Order: sequence, then structure tokens, then C-alpha cells
Amino acid sequence: MNTHPLTVLGLATLCTAGAFLAGCGHSQASSGLTPSVASQTYNFSTTPASQYSQIDRVGMPAVNTAVITSKDAYNAATPTDDASGLFVAQITTDVGNLHTTLDAALRGAGLVPASTSTSITQAAPLIVPDTLKINTAATAGFPNGRLLTDPVVDVTLAVVLLDLSQNGQTALTLANLPLNPPANDVAFSATFPYLASPH
Repeated sequence: MNTHPLTVLGLATLCTAGAFLAGCGHSQASSGLTPSVASQTYNFSTTPASQYSQIDRVGMPAVNTAVITSKDAYNAATPTDDASGLFVAQITTDVGNLHTTLDAALRGAGLVPASTSTSITQAAPLIVPDTLKINTAATAGFPNGRLLTDPVVDVTLAVVLLDLSQNGQTALTLANLPLNPPANDVAFSATFPYLASPH
């Protein structure tokens, strides 16, 4: 059976995101939390940060997963290291490798891929430094924070892979296809923590 490379990309992205969410999520039953969190008492650790070891960091989705080769060094680093350019050469090489692998499929889908240099120019404000950015004076929504409904992986892939200067191509181009499901199969809740109950 022949599978279109964009379909493979979408499925791989979906599986990665699904595994990540499954690993990070927990049910109310397993956590002992109830929907009425206002009545709960919480005890916060006063252990100094120096007593902990940083083992992972994922400020922006897919950056560490897709364009970082030296993962141990990256996970031990800080956003200051990103801003100093410590990982820029590595990111540039790996973005170039993505284009080598996927550009033919993008063209086959009627899309215009970006050059590696254009990709880096478009994506740099999002991925360097690798932090989740929140400006409370601006409209909420990825990349200004992350709403539960934001198609963050599709947007990130579009910014990294597509030439957004081309007429009709925007950061939402892949989200509008979409490569990933366009919505949850169960609606979000209107009350905290907003996620639907686990299946």
C-alpha cells in the first residue's frame, strides 16, 4: 500500500502528540482532585531549585522532538543558551533535512515549500528561545500562549515548512487541511479544568 508522505507526517505528528498528552495527562480519579478545586488545600514544596535536576524542556511543540539532535545537552540547557545561538546550527541542519525529506510531498499537495533559510527566518521568533510566550496585553492564542483548541503542531509545521510569503499560504494552511483531527471527539467543559472526562 502506498501512503502519501503528508499523511505519514500527519500520523507521526498525531501519534507523538497523543503519546505526549497521554504521558502528561491524568484523570481526576488518579490524581485525587475533584472538580471543586476551590475547596482544596495545597502544600507547595519549599525545596530550592538547586536541589532539582532538569531532565526535559518543551517550551514550543515539536522543537525538541523534531529539530534537536543533541537532546541531552538541549534538555540540560536554558532559554539563555538558545538565545546565545548554541543550538541554531543544529536546528538549521535538521530543518534542512526535513525539507529534503518532505518538499516533494508538499509540492505534490499543491503547496510551496520554503527554503531552509526562509524557514529559519519565519520560525526563529517562535523557537529561539524555546519558551512558551505569553503577552497578557495581546490576544490569547498560539503562539501567544496556547488555547486548548489551538492547532499548535499544524501551525508550527506550516511556519517551518511552507513559504508564507506565497499567496494563499499562511500559518493556518496545514491546520485547514487538516493533517490532524480538527477538533476533539468530546467537547471541552465550560468549567475548570476544562478538559473532557477521560474515556
